[in-house]
Amino acid sequence: MQSLVGLKKHKYGNILINNKNSRTETGSIGYSPQKNALYSHLTIMENLLTFGRLHGMKDSEIKSNAKLLLGRLNLQSASDKRISHLSGGMEKRADLVVTLINNPSLIILDEPFNGLDISLQKFIWQFLRETASEGKAIIISSHILHDIQANCNQVGLIDNGNYYSTNQLRRYLEEHRGLSLEQFLEDVFSYKYGDNAAGASGK
Repeated sequence: MQSLVGLKKHKYGNILINNKNSRTETGSIGYSPQKNALYSHLTIMENLLTFGRLHGMKDSEIKSNAKLLLGRLNLQSASDKRISHLSGGMEKRADLVVTLINNPSLIILDEPFNGLDISLQKFIWQFLRETASEGKAIIISSHILHDIQANCNQVGLIDNGNYYSTNQLRRYLEEHRGLSLEQFLEDVFSYKYGDNAAGASGK
């Protein structure tokens, strides 16, 4: 994930976003790292102003976008609370608001559901589905594979340098009806299917 946004140098090839190098095309990207990058001593609104200004946004635009996002994520009454005083669930929602403050066309989320209870996971999935319906592309890295399988229209798995694309996974799951992504991953790790698993990877 860090390579996608230029925070980590990749060894081979190029990553293009909107036909531009990902390291320079940061204005159209919203990135949420696995560990929230919010300033704990600042309030939610102060974080929004800080990150919005880093994107080159005017304060009036930041506040307008913030009002909409805080409402959608049920944080209106918490905008003046310091991050250090928030619950884990509220902090994750605040992190999403900061991630989306610049109205990005591409949203990259690294393990966004870690430590969240089931009800909040469902709430965030609903929010992400609504956001995707607005024409935004969302890339999610997550180990909660049953949710990925249920909510994402493109799925990929990476294991030991091997990439399993959506089409490869679909073919494999069709050949082994009833198999879930979690079971597939277990089979890859355990080499239960031997050559069959290698075949699914395109080797």
